[in-house]
Amino acid sequence: MQNTMTRAWELYELGRAYNNQLEPNQYSLVNTNIEFYQGNQWLHMPDTPAMRRLPKPVFNIIKRVTSLFVASLTSSGATIQFEPLTDTPSASTDAQRATAEVANLLEKFKMEYRIREALFDGAQTGDYCAHFYFDSEARPYGGALPGVKGEIQMELVDGINVMFGNPADDQVERQPYILLLGRDTVENLRAEAAQWGGDAEGIQPDTYLDDMAGEGGRIDMAGDKALYVYLYTRGENGRIRVTKATKTAVIYEDVETGLTRYPIAWGNWEKQKNQYHGRALVTGIIPNQIFINTMFAMVMRHLQLMGFPKTVYNADLVSRWSNEIGQAIGVRGLQPGQPISQVAYNLQPADMSAQILTVIDRAVSYTKDCLGATDAQMGNVRPDNTSALMVLQSSAEVPLENTRAGLYEWLEDIGWILLDMMAAYYGLRPLVRTRRVPDGQGGEREEPVVELCDFTRFRDLWFKLRVDVGASSYFSEIAMTQTLDNLRQNGTLDVIQYLERVPDKLIPRKAELIQELRQAQQAMAEPKTGGKAAPTVGGSLSADKILAQQPASIQAAYQNLPAVAQRALVKKGQM
Repeated sequence: MQNTMTRAWELYELGRAYNNQLEPNQYSLVNTNIEFYQGNQWLHMPDTPAMRRLPKPVFNIIKRVTSLFVASLTSSGATIQFEPLTDTPSASTDAQRATAEVANLLEKFKMEYRIREALFDGAQTGDYCAHFYFDSEARPYGGALPGVKGEIQMELVDGINVMFGNPADDQVERQPYILLLGRDTVENLRAEAAQWGGDAEGIQPDTYLDDMAGEGGRIDMAGDKALYVYLYTRGENGRIRVTKATKTAVIYEDVETGLTRYPIAWGNWEKQKNQYHGRALVTGIIPNQIFINTMFAMVMRHLQLMGFPKTVYNADLVSRWSNEIGQAIGVRGLQPGQPISQVAYNLQPADMSAQILTVIDRAVSYTKDCLGATDAQMGNVRPDNTSALMVLQSSAEVPLENTRAGLYEWLEDIGWILLDMMAAYYGLRPLVRTRRVPDGQGGEREEPVVELCDFTRFRDLWFKLRVDVGASSYFSEIAMTQTLDNLRQNGTLDVIQYLERVPDKLIPRKAELIQELRQAQQAMAEPKTGGKAAPTVGGSLSADKILAQQPASIQAAYQNLPAVAQRALVKKGQM
């Protein structure tokens, strides 16, 4: 055990030395706020008496641009879909089950929020990472299924706390080993070591300042916590093995996980050559932000000192000057004929160069332009012409396409990891998924069902995986609604088809309205006096006209057809 623990911490020291060689500021701003004034000092500002007297304004352009980019990247919901390689019923069912279980896990992970959190990490540090592990004591579906234990868990890890065996390669599966750092209480670590038969008493709290990312990691240096490290390696059989240890003890050693992939999904905001760490959005523009804040501070200080007029008065004539409104000022010793203007007068404020504000405005404008944050994307234009605004907004999204592609690749890696872990750990267990079942009125509805699934089958199957993206932004809904309106006007869609596709928030109680229209449609389609069916709702041609165009044999058999067949015949005639 001592050899394994020593090896893990030797590899940790190598990874820490590599991270210390990264360019400045790459991991200096790890908090979401990206504040430049913290702890009563201004970061990167010269500590001189003159600077300490300056105001401390923060016009945080980086924070606004970062929030804008993250919101833009996550405005389209993403789902993971598995498709079979062969078009057989069993393969299709397995793919649907894998898709359903991954969807259940992503919903449990609160994946939409996790994606935003990961992108904030990437924008500020250049990297985002997800670590997956199996909790054998967790109960899926909130314990609703008795006798089922064990569930896959997810956690986000700071990029600086992930160390690749080959730092020059950013591909996870090609790594000889991967280290993950974490921090936990000594009590929890000892309990985990006792569960695995490790050296529980050998785990001691840290007595040194660790290098965890973030302000909280730097100030949490002692007490009852200890730094731990996961060491993931690939065995001779191709399966992943894991060791967990602190600096003083081993919790468990070389445990066979049964996985064929590292349970780590790694992503970069912007890739860099020959290293696994990415380049952050804020890297390179921090000096611009500091310059803008510094110049604003100097302008404010100038206005404080020189922005107001000063009164100069003759102290021999006026013993004390007052600026109180309506208060009289007594003057003594004024010579005959001496003008009152010689008693006092006001010094006009010194003019400040207009170039200063011009430079500040240009610095802000050029910084946004270099980042790709245009006025159309930031909402600083009037939406008078919707079509032109949509074009401008689509053009503004171009600088984010590489980052968006990296995000989708990260989600694909998560899909493969979850499939691998389900095949390794789940075995035979119930699965809750949604299936479309008849609603008894000629249509279909979605209903959750519980099925028994053998997840070990996924080990021998191969699926095609894709990340489906559905636009949900404001202007996408406007364009979709306009398209549906046009299809409805030209008769392509009937009323029910239109309502089924229009966004729910545009029409209150939409489901009830569709149900009422279907009932009215069925009632009107029933045989009436004279042997003819009533017109259908929303059709461009009535049922009478369509039936009159059909052959005599069809007209004779029309009344004996089921209601579903009658509606299908009418719909075909309308088309």
